[in-house]
Amino acid sequence: MKKRFMRHSIVFGAAGVLGLATMAMASPAASLTAAQAPAPRVTVPGGLAPAIAAKSKPTGKTAGSTRMRVSFILKGRDIAALAHKVDAGWTGPYLTPMQFAQQYGQTPQYVGALIAYLGSFGIHAQVMADMLDVTSQGTAAQYQNALSVLFDNYQVPASPASAKLPGASATVQNVFAARTNPQLPADLAGNIEAVLGLTNYAPYESLSVPGKAQASPGTVTATGATIPTGTAPTAQLPQAFEKDYHLTSVLNAGSQGQGQTMGIVTLASVNPSVPAYFWRNVAHIPVMQNRLTLVNIDGGAGRVSLNSGSDETTIDVEQSGTIAPRARIVVYQAPNTDYGFVDAFYAGASQNIAGSLSASWGESETAIQYSVLAAQESPGYAAAFNQAFLESAAQGQSTFVASGDQGAYDPTGDIGTYNLGVDSPEDSPYVTSVGGTTLPGSQVYPITTTSSSGTTATTGYEEVTIPKQLTWGWDYLWPMYQALGLSSESAAAGDLIVGSGGGYSVLFKRSAYQQSVAGVTNYSDYEFINPTKYQAIAPTSLVLPTSFTLNPAPTLSTGSNSFYRATPDVAFNADPQTGYITYDPQFKSVFGSDYVDFGGTSFIGPQLNGVTADYESALGHRIGFWNPNIYAFAKSTNSPFHPLDSNTVYGSSYYSGSNNNSPLSITGEFMNTNDYYTGTPGAIYNPGSGLGYANLSKLLADFASVTP
Repeated sequence: MKKRFMRHSIVFGAAGVLGLATMAMASPAASLTAAQAPAPRVTVPGGLAPAIAAKSKPTGKTAGSTRMRVSFILKGRDIAALAHKVDAGWTGPYLTPMQFAQQYGQTPQYVGALIAYLGSFGIHAQVMADMLDVTSQGTAAQYQNALSVLFDNYQVPASPASAKLPGASATVQNVFAARTNPQLPADLAGNIEAVLGLTNYAPYESLSVPGKAQASPGTVTATGATIPTGTAPTAQLPQAFEKDYHLTSVLNAGSQGQGQTMGIVTLASVNPSVPAYFWRNVAHIPVMQNRLTLVNIDGGAGRVSLNSGSDETTIDVEQSGTIAPRARIVVYQAPNTDYGFVDAFYAGASQNIAGSLSASWGESETAIQYSVLAAQESPGYAAAFNQAFLESAAQGQSTFVASGDQGAYDPTGDIGTYNLGVDSPEDSPYVTSVGGTTLPGSQVYPITTTSSSGTTATTGYEEVTIPKQLTWGWDYLWPMYQALGLSSESAAAGDLIVGSGGGYSVLFKRSAYQQSVAGVTNYSDYEFINPTKYQAIAPTSLVLPTSFTLNPAPTLSTGSNSFYRATPDVAFNADPQTGYITYDPQFKSVFGSDYVDFGGTSFIGPQLNGVTADYESALGHRIGFWNPNIYAFAKSTNSPFHPLDSNTVYGSSYYSGSNNNSPLSITGEFMNTNDYYTGTPGAIYNPGSGLGYANLSKLLADFASVTP
């Protein structure tokens, strides 16, 4: 699963296009004293606050006593030189946070002036060790005066995606928000990348990917026929990842993360007793005392709750902690706000405790484009993430971010449009983006009917055989629409545009490490999803498809992209249909069991977080940013990677079935795709699955050859 950054104001398609409210603003500057209002003031980039959806209901003025947290992300010095050094492969000596601040952070004089300015309005502020993130606390009245903004309260309509669990209801939010972008004195404004926190709107919703129900061994139909048993692995423990990808020998040699710390960046709280139970009673590994440390960023992420996404945090901790059983874990729990996610990454870098970090939250780049053009979000928001990732790289911290679970069509997961797109912040050139694969074997799905009295009976089955490890894309499920309870293959595609996030960024240029890599510039694809009903998305210049038609048997096409960042970088098993068992007592009320099969690219980030801890315990030093090295390894004659370069069509012979004792003829086909991008024979990169999956034992040997 991956937790999805959802914007209530940009849901298109069947629900129509939602515009933005036009709001008049009366300047509060007249209420300021001469001492408190140095002139001139200029506008600086804000966050999500400046506009709330037209269907949001104003509910009155925000009380001046309302407590708020606002973060000021500062522009680093000499960031271009830092980016060049990281892009080329920085293998050490790594910097401490103090050294980073001295070379790349803002000056103490500037930070002192900003903190003093805020303090003159009664706002308490402090700077992180990197001198790039000033966090502050105050009241609405104080920020109104300091930043020349006005706050109002709104009732935000529920997004359908907020009802992420069976039986859950969508949640209406009552929030405050500033009407316009903030202003600061000109001598302070020039070094501001973004001001975040001028609303308490919680934009992040979860996209859960539980497995579709497969037939249990020995299932018998209503007519007495026994359904075949599938051979594909399901309900796996993290140890299956270790075995499948040759990490077991590393662990058996004694490299189990000892002396290392892993960091989990998240927007939902975790109950420490849940992963501890999983480790002890499910994964059967020893549990170190005081292994898990919780760090609340900006006041924390609130109470533990499935609706807030605590299951994601639990899974991240369970997976990473099993893969590196002797490593410690620090969980950075931040509020579900625009400033929370950014501050959590800066905190992870500034504390510099963890040698590796992972995150399983995001939003589509299309949502970012829309929000920037609609003045909902600062153009500096993505740059704010990049600075934190560059700092981590300069300090030797490895960062992994899930690529998303909507295949090549990431915008379908948040704004509901059918254009190609990738996720953020996995699109950053300074993180390792992790995609997904499907493991081989047969999968069997029961066909059921429900009588008028509500009795359910199994009448048959549909079966698909995956011949080898492929890029994860649920196009292979679409032809079995009858077992999925749907009316057609087109209906199945509409419900299940799901797979390994991947494709090309529209925000970030290509880094040096991706240059001259076969398969990055020139790609192959199968266009199952033909976008239709293009609409101009007011109030922006974007024109996006709001529907699609299905081509069930597309022909192979080719294309090229010469300039932009390609994601993901690597891929390992993430398909829920060949996925992992997860434990959380909260599941019982929703799924009827404490144990549920899940998948998604967010499993891979914490797994590689654990792998990095194992590697660093073996090598005795930090590895740092993976990408420059792994692309060099992949181009070598003895590459540790297995590229998924096939574009073979697997047709009807890979399907079978029976219903009411009559054979089914399933006409369908699937390929090695993430529902669009496929492999190119001989290429080492596939935009659906990156460099492919690795032999992790060989990969350790390659990292050992790099001089720190």
